[in-house]
Amino acid sequence: MEETRLSRRTVLAAVPVAGGAAFLAACGTAQVAAPMEEAAPEEKAEAAPAPAEDVELTYLSRDSDSATVKVRALFDKFEAANPNITITIQNMSSGDEAKTKLLLQAASGVPIDFLRTSWGSFADLIEGEILSPLDDFFKADGLVPPEHFLPNALTHWTVGGVLYGWPGSGNCDAVILNKALLDNAGLEPPPIDPTDASWNMEKFLDYAKAMTNGTEQFGHNGGVSASDGTRGHQRGAYFGQISWDAERKVAMMDHPTFIEGLAYWVDLKLKHRVVPLPEDAEGLGAAGTGRRALWESGKVGMTITNGYRQVEFEAIGATLPFSAEKNISGRSWFPAILIGFSRFPDETWAVNRWMMEPEPNTEFTLAMGHTISAVQTAVDMPAEQLKATIGFDAIAHAEQVKFSPPASYGMNAYPTWGEVGTALRPHFQAYDVGELTPAEYGRVATDIINELLVPKE
Repeated sequence: MEETRLSRRTVLAAVPVAGGAAFLAACGTAQVAAPMEEAAPEEKAEAAPAPAEDVELTYLSRDSDSATVKVRALFDKFEAANPNITITIQNMSSGDEAKTKLLLQAASGVPIDFLRTSWGSFADLIEGEILSPLDDFFKADGLVPPEHFLPNALTHWTVGGVLYGWPGSGNCDAVILNKALLDNAGLEPPPIDPTDASWNMEKFLDYAKAMTNGTEQFGHNGGVSASDGTRGHQRGAYFGQISWDAERKVAMMDHPTFIEGLAYWVDLKLKHRVVPLPEDAEGLGAAGTGRRALWESGKVGMTITNGYRQVEFEAIGATLPFSAEKNISGRSWFPAILIGFSRFPDETWAVNRWMMEPEPNTEFTLAMGHTISAVQTAVDMPAEQLKATIGFDAIAHAEQVKFSPPASYGMNAYPTWGEVGTALRPHFQAYDVGELTPAEYGRVATDIINELLVPKE
């Protein structure tokens, strides 16, 4: 086991890996034939290197069928350039099933070679020696992760100063607007500039009001952030206060500025009536009461979303509003590629290294339905491709990602984050319908997080 973990560059010098001469050079020293006049006598010549062994790698995922088809097409390109390496995809129906598969394979002695995950907590996989640290792989290729990737894309996957995952794709919250409703209200498109302080929370409310018409049309569908869910923990960021102090390991949802955010977002619905209530959905012709269905009805002016989905009307993007010294609105999230203690570490790294190149990474990002590459030289490439091919304006997502903190501010790295969500849900629902004030919810949420999130010593 120890020898397998430390093995590096035993095969790659003989493997033609796509991705450029620089990568090939990093893999090993090429063997060059001596000039004819300097050749040794034939009987003493060294035998030609044996062909690289055929290797089958396993990639574990829990993606949609359509995403899996696109990833298969991507891997086919790698295999065409590296005929000795075959990649088999094992796609599971849920995260729990994928994790169970990962553990069973590790216990069997035939571990999963690499996998894609958006798991919040993975500390148990590190402690169980299921995941391989990646630092040695990067050092062997002369790569510095914070220089190759967006630095904030590495935060969640770094534990104790050790990198365990590289960001395979990225997404970030941004505002998407119904262009027709915006024009009918006589409004100018908001900026695609996260530093433009004119696009503040007051202006966002003004836009929502202007695009609201009784119960026939609404300015906003009620979304705050892709990870806000039934916790409300992203709401204070729009006013400059996040919900978690990672250094002190304490919740901050009872901070006055955070409470201001809690009040703002619930007031959009209950006070200003620019967000539809569940009973309004039918009148809008929406397919359901969820935020996506409300947005897709074409009767809602704005949504805040982290990805792309084609709609029947023209939609344009804008960066997130903020009323603070600095824009830290929303959240960014970078699902990672993790490497197991593979029996074929060099070949597994070859695939991963290739996937980190701009073009393969852009293709992988789009296959995931995401809008941002975490590779610094390719951050905007998925958004530009979307704009050129289907007309979806995702440039705002790519700009906002440079400012939005990682999802849940690190709280989702704790194994008890799910328990926190379960405990918060009934209190959030009471706040969401006005039965708890923002200050009351902020206090109870802070107490729950502090009690359940971090194990007591």
